[in-house]
Amino acid sequence: MTMVHIATKAISRKAGQSAVASAAYRAGDVLDDAKYGKTHDYSKKSGVMSSDIVLPFSLKALGVSVDRETLWNTAEAAETRSDSRVAREWLINLPYELDEYDRHQLAINFAQKLCDDMDVIADVCIHRPVMKLPFDPNVPPSSKYLREGEENPDPRNFHAHILVTTRAPTVGPNKTLAFDPKLKTPFEWSNKKRKAHDLPSSMQEIKRIREMWVDTANKVLAEYHLPLMDARSYKDQGLDQQPTIKMGVEATAMERRGITTEKGNTNRAIKARNKLVADNHIKQEADNERRISALRKGLAWATEKNARLPGSIGGTKQRADFAKQLARSSEYYITYCTEQNNRTAIRVDDTKRCVEDAKSGIAWAAKRCENLPKWINGTDERSQKAKYRVEHSKQWVTANSKRAANSESVAQGIHQGIAERAKPVPNPFDDAARRARAARLDRQEGRIDRDTRANRHKDERIFEYVERMKLHLAMRLIQRHREAMAINWAQGETAADAPDKFDQRQVALLNEFAQRHGIEDHDKAVEFTAHLRQVAKRFDHTLVENNKAIIKLLRDPNAEREQYLALTKHFTDFRDNIDQKRAAFNSSIIDKLGGSAGEVGRMTRDTMSSFSYIEELMDYINQDNCPAEARDVAKEHLADTLDKTCQQFKLALRDVNSLPTTQRKTYSEAIKATLEAFTEQYGKELSESQHKALQGGLESYHHQVSRTNTPSRGFSP
Repeated sequence: MTMVHIATKAISRKAGQSAVASAAYRAGDVLDDAKYGKTHDYSKKSGVMSSDIVLPFSLKALGVSVDRETLWNTAEAAETRSDSRVAREWLINLPYELDEYDRHQLAINFAQKLCDDMDVIADVCIHRPVMKLPFDPNVPPSSKYLREGEENPDPRNFHAHILVTTRAPTVGPNKTLAFDPKLKTPFEWSNKKRKAHDLPSSMQEIKRIREMWVDTANKVLAEYHLPLMDARSYKDQGLDQQPTIKMGVEATAMERRGITTEKGNTNRAIKARNKLVADNHIKQEADNERRISALRKGLAWATEKNARLPGSIGGTKQRADFAKQLARSSEYYITYCTEQNNRTAIRVDDTKRCVEDAKSGIAWAAKRCENLPKWINGTDERSQKAKYRVEHSKQWVTANSKRAANSESVAQGIHQGIAERAKPVPNPFDDAARRARAARLDRQEGRIDRDTRANRHKDERIFEYVERMKLHLAMRLIQRHREAMAINWAQGETAADAPDKFDQRQVALLNEFAQRHGIEDHDKAVEFTAHLRQVAKRFDHTLVENNKAIIKLLRDPNAEREQYLALTKHFTDFRDNIDQKRAAFNSSIIDKLGGSAGEVGRMTRDTMSSFSYIEELMDYINQDNCPAEARDVAKEHLADTLDKTCQQFKLALRDVNSLPTTQRKTYSEAIKATLEAFTEQYGKELSESQHKALQGGLESYHHQVSRTNTPSRGFSP
């Protein structure tokens, strides 16, 4: 969509402005101002592409013509008040997509509509962006070259200044131009007077003219099939976009010179926020497209399943019929199982009877054992007979023992023979022991095989995990600069928004690690996957053991960041404290210096308070009881402070002569005295570039002083 920009402002004597001077400046022309007796010469102004006087059709029909000098001197003469509005300017942004002729015709057509609608005369001047040559330190300061830190304007900024009269023109004698001193155009009326004449408010009138401009431009854009303008606000268009604020001439000039301003920071934050919203909108649209695609695939799948449904129903019916047949064939087996259950019940009854018989036998045996003690103690007749037989047997044994003693050797031989004959003869067909041993060995071998397979599988899983982890670490290392890995500060992304991404400090650590080990982000001679594997091979045991902090950073940036912040919190608290004291000191000396003096005053006060600030930083660095990480951060902050102070000296010296006379002297003396003391105290610690910045600021200051007494010409356009 082509950008819509249309703005209006009054050219007023109250602001020290002149219609003749304004017209000469915008047209790049030489005009004589009859009221003030001056000549306004802007013939050397660059960037003016065309300048035309546009009359309403009512005057054209009468054959009236007028030149620029007569027009605006007449308009000035018609105003008698010291605070009169002598002219009004409409500033429109012309589409850069059109060529020079079409842009000119578009501006003239819109000016003609303004003239006929408001009954005024218009002076249309078309400007192009003036591009300067790049900065060259070897060339003396010139308007043709950019200053150091300055930027060129947007090359697409083609625009038209339409200067219109504030009174309706009339025709005098001999078709001369005149203005009625009692007749202001209704647009210049107050809202109270407009309401009394049933006219809309000034704001509503501006919106109407804005829509008239958009309609006029869209007709031309549509002919060339270019994106059209939209006069509605972002809110009315339903867009989650925030408009930027107007920078103004001073802030724009400071930004182009490399000086940050509050308005510039606000617009940068708004642009970053709008870009983030647009990116999220694009991402959401992509997600919606993926969901729609998934739903379409699901719908196609469901349609295909519905087409197969009749066949599935037929198959289900066949399975139901088969189940019925199976149920009928199962009746025989059900009968058989019922008979088996009945037989089982009969066997249970038989078992119960056997148990009862066993109980009866046990009872009979117990009764028989009741007389056993009497028999053992020898109290009955049978025991007496048994004792007699025992005594008789003892006598017989004694006699036989004597006979056995005489034939002992014979008995020993006999016994040896019997023993030899009693040994079992091995049976070649009995291999039960062999099978038992073989089975035991098979079990042991199987257990060993299972343990070996389990350990090998575990080792393979560990090896695969290690290889995946090495590829993961290598991927994060070589892609550390990409948006998916590093926090995008330019778009307003923070560590809280993306905890798994690397911050600037972590990227610097990884850069140093990669450079130290010769690891490139991308090897153009090798395909990406092959390069990734090469880097992964570098992560061996030795590298991991010697760089545990880097490995931890690659695996979990958020944990490493939290640990680092915890170690450096001591310095963060200290820095906040000295920043507050520095701000309080800067505020306390504003009145002594004669006022705040904008950006120049702020930079000057920062240089004056830099001495105590730097001394406290040095004292902190020399304290051994502070964490080493905190002292390292303090050293970095000290280096940044020195560099920033040198740049502030340079910019303040360059622009201090642009301050009002009441503030210029005090701030000039303060910054020169501060620079002398700063160079004497810290000159040996400054780098060559920092010395160069200070020298450049002094040269710029002396150059500005030499031009201070040069008088200005004409009115403020």
